[in-house]
Amino acid sequence: MNDNTATSAAVSTEARAQSYPRTVTPKTIKEGKNKNGTEFVSFIGEYKSRGSDKVRTMFHSASGRALDAIRADLKEGQPIRVFGVFDEMPADGERKSKQIFRIIGKSLPREQAAEEMQQAA
Repeated sequence: MNDNTATSAAVSTEARAQSYPRTVTPKTIKEGKNKNGTEFVSFIGEYKSRGSDKVRTMFHSASGRALDAIRADLKEGQPIRVFGVFDEMPADGERKSKQIFRIIGKSLPREQAAEEMQQAA
């Protein structure tokens, strides 16, 4: 379990949804604003499932604080460590519904997270 305060704060706002860590390599990054004016980014991300060498792809999205946390590292083809939840993108007239990985924040190695916790205390 990750003992990062940002992690626990983000998870508490996610109605206790199970969050998952993932190292993802963004491809085809698109930026925009939703109908509320909130900036977001979406991309097809390549990742490997735990215990498998098979590379998989999935639609990923981030907005708000999650986007701020990863913005500096968000480059096409550059892997980033994130954590997030699985979500359903509803169907509309142009597309059918599909599962997406909604990024909640940037994952930190345990050693670095522990140091930040000590500095914050």
